[in-house]
Amino acid sequence: MRQACIIKSCPAKLLLTTLQCLLSSIQSFFIAIALERDIHQWKLGWNVKLIAVAYTGIVVTGGTYYLQTWVIEKKGPVFLAMSTPTALVITIICSAILLGEAISLGSILGGILLVGGLYSVLWGKSKEQKMEKTSSIAQAEKETELKEEAASQSPPPPFFV
Repeated sequence: MRQACIIKSCPAKLLLTTLQCLLSSIQSFFIAIALERDIHQWKLGWNVKLIAVAYTGIVVTGGTYYLQTWVIEKKGPVFLAMSTPTALVITIICSAILLGEAISLGSILGGILLVGGLYSVLWGKSKEQKMEKTSSIAQAEKETELKEEAASQSPPPPFFV
């Protein structure tokens, strides 16, 4: 909910994404220092570790934050919160295809429940938006009728010569 307010006051999505990534990096740095005290584990060489860190930092984190900001701006925070469980279903499918992991019955049932819950909330939200739109149109028509009625009942303004 806070992101929606911030997006309205700061419409530069890339700047907002950069600030969010910077503050997340600072927070993660302090947590990592507290959890991993061995200096040798912190060294990055020109190997897969460096590529993994760069890919995660640039593509995954930056791209994800930017897309999340875009979704909040276009559809609101409810749609972002409801799309998050879909990532679990995608992870289950990708781990089965790419890593050859077995999918259990619990994973399938959990995925079905997640998707069902997701679509029921999104369906309710779209119905709510339609009701708000029709009520605002009806209210605007009623206000217009009242103004026309008040204009027709009021005497004409005095005409000074």
